[in-house]
Amino acid sequence: PLQRQSLDSFQKAYNEKTKSSKAQTQAARSFMADPRVVTGFKPVIKEMIYPILVNKSKGSELWDIDGNHYVDMLNGFGSNFFGYSPDFITKALKEQIDSGYELGPQHPLAIEASALATELTGWDRVAWCNTGSEAVLGAMRIARTVTGRTRIASFTGSYHGINDEVIIRGTKQLRPLAAAPGIMTAAVQNMLVLDYGTDEALKILREQCKDLAAILVEPVQSRRPEFRPIEFLKELRKITEEHGTLLIFDEVITGFRYHPGGFAASVGIQPDLGTYGKVVGGGMPIGMIGGKRQFIDALDGGHWNFGDSSIPEVGVTYFAGTFVRHPLALAAAVATMQKLKADGPALQDSVNKKADRYCSALNAIFKKYDAPYFYANFGSLMKLKINDDAKGYPELLATWLRNKGVHIWDSFPTFITCAHTDEQIDWVIKQFEDSIREMQMGGLLGEVSQAQTAQYYTDFGMKVAPAHPQAKLGVDESGQAAWFIPDPDRPGKFKQIVVD
Repeated sequence: PLQRQSLDSFQKAYNEKTKSSKAQTQAARSFMADPRVVTGFKPVIKEMIYPILVNKSKGSELWDIDGNHYVDMLNGFGSNFFGYSPDFITKALKEQIDSGYELGPQHPLAIEASALATELTGWDRVAWCNTGSEAVLGAMRIARTVTGRTRIASFTGSYHGINDEVIIRGTKQLRPLAAAPGIMTAAVQNMLVLDYGTDEALKILREQCKDLAAILVEPVQSRRPEFRPIEFLKELRKITEEHGTLLIFDEVITGFRYHPGGFAASVGIQPDLGTYGKVVGGGMPIGMIGGKRQFIDALDGGHWNFGDSSIPEVGVTYFAGTFVRHPLALAAAVATMQKLKADGPALQDSVNKKADRYCSALNAIFKKYDAPYFYANFGSLMKLKINDDAKGYPELLATWLRNKGVHIWDSFPTFITCAHTDEQIDWVIKQFEDSIREMQMGGLLGEVSQAQTAQYYTDFGMKVAPAHPQAKLGVDESGQAAWFIPDPDRPGKFKQIVVD
């Protein structure tokens, strides 16, 4: 009963605070199909399953259509490194809008962006597209073109975008299976899915690598950033070189974020192709493939000169799109990379240290309250994990935090940006601690132990419990600590009492 009452009280407060977001989400359901609006759906909390509608942002802050203010920890799913609308990117975009954003003709910004990208990453050449998913598709196509082979290996737990071939799961029989309805079995038959970082995977790859066009790796998995099997990756590099197989690093999230040259540069492992997106676009949609010359030349035939008999000599595959090299995306990318170049690796280092401090502080809080969470991170890529989902409603923490002004989504990675101040980070940490205490005392994170209750008394200066044998500590509609006793007029319900 207390758990139900706590849930009902919180739901009422949250729905009232974000009533316009809920109302507009409901109104749009009949004509707008959006998978995001059912993220985390469970019947028991269905009245709180809707996105916050935001109509203003700046730096690390958001404002919703009800006027509520948030510190954002989702940060565009990792696409936002400098904060929303940083002045130097806004200036570049406004100047380009005034100049025009034509499609069809080649734009000088494409050349400037490519030169900056090769300088920062160390790749011989780069190619542009619209999203990280497109970059992965292009890299796979290049690998098959240059090797003449069809099969590509990937790993369980990796995320490589929305292309049919990479939405897969493996089996012990090494038969790939489509992981979503609408993806045909035939679409994934040229994939080999193995466990990431295991000796068994290396054994299989040594046996089968001669038949593989590529091994596709998300070296730091966004769902498991704490796992970084460096020796495994070094062995992959060795195996692929021995068999003429391409090694592809998917750095759509880690590229430009952890280090100017991405994860590959930070650990000194050089793949044959790399895929990028998110950060390099400065908040605009973009994707990029970086590669060694002998492989990425498959996109345009390689180097040739005017005024002599040279011609494109490399076999070419197809990779194009209407909005590729869009002037606005390129303007934001150039501004972003100029900033990264000017500030150097110290910029990423400072943000990574902020994220390390944030995660360390929160893990100490989770331990203090025996809360079922763990924060994992690789630099400013962070993932809040539930380590015991049997404890009540741990997935409610994200909603509880939004009610306090922290924008975060359950199950999605979170990110620190250059715009987050130490004061904002400290404030977010406090909201986590307050939320966990309130959820625990409302029975929403399992049974409340005597030790937790004693800690709660100490933290809030509540030294004496009310003189009632059935009194339970919970939270009221405003999220504040309160005492409740069974309500004799409403069987199964509790009512709040005031302690003098």
